[in-house]
Amino acid sequence: MTRRVIRYLSLLLKTSTIAGGLFFQHQSFAENEEHWYTVPQSDLVYMQTNQGAVVVALTDAIAPHHVSQFKTLIRHRFYDNRYFYRVIEGFVAQAGTNGTHDPTEYTNRIAAEFSASSVEGFYEVERPAPFAPVSGFINGFPAATTVTRESYWLANCPGALAMARDNKKDSADTEFYIVIGQAPRHLDRNMSVFGRVMDGMAALQKLPRGEAENAGVIKDFSEKSEILYVRLGEDLPKSEQRHFRIQLPSHPQYQKKIATAKELDNPFFVDKQLAPRPIDICYYQTDVEEVYSPK
Repeated sequence: MTRRVIRYLSLLLKTSTIAGGLFFQHQSFAENEEHWYTVPQSDLVYMQTNQGAVVVALTDAIAPHHVSQFKTLIRHRFYDNRYFYRVIEGFVAQAGTNGTHDPTEYTNRIAAEFSASSVEGFYEVERPAPFAPVSGFINGFPAATTVTRESYWLANCPGALAMARDNKKDSADTEFYIVIGQAPRHLDRNMSVFGRVMDGMAALQKLPRGEAENAGVIKDFSEKSEILYVRLGEDLPKSEQRHFRIQLPSHPQYQKKIATAKELDNPFFVDKQLAPRPIDICYYQTDVEEVYSPK
């Protein structure tokens, strides 16, 4: 690889999204606050695994009942000492009751919340879009809608958090998955998505994989797959709370990034006949910034 290509790729990483939008910087709250969504501690999930810490932001824009049950399970320590028992290369990491569906007083089956008829804060990015009539973001969470705006849903982008289920649509209860591979957009409007990873994708990528012939289910769990504990940010001491904000697509830097991507506006590109190119919101997710971390 030539130095020029390496230099271009380096610049591209600085202006594009790393690992599907999970790009971290330390900044102050003051900078362009109107173009950022600050995640409240009540919607931050802190997951400590044997591979490292994972922090996830929740949103009740589409699946409020799933968010409510997930928080209830966390508060009752349901996920402590559980395992990521189904991990598929290039797809998802799934955890919960390890497939046994252990009954508890907190595990109600939840009616599917694949989409919503109305939302606040949807920002259009692309029309028509790959995998959807219209794509964009809801407060920095990748989303899509119809042309007539009668239905909205969150997209299964890298880092997305959703409840798993069986073939019956209203069968979600405790199992959840996080997308760790390419965006499985065929799951859009078929799964209840309600979160986005803020930090910790590297830890999730270290999880042992299951065998393909066993649908990714790991036969023998080990400490390498263990979830030590899961907590909500508002239940942690302030000294342990981390603070994140998500870039909104209205941000001038994001607008510049997608304009450049559409038009292939860089001397590196030789063939521009297919420009303008459609924007995939999963590839061009908005940035995430950690604005404060306890020392």
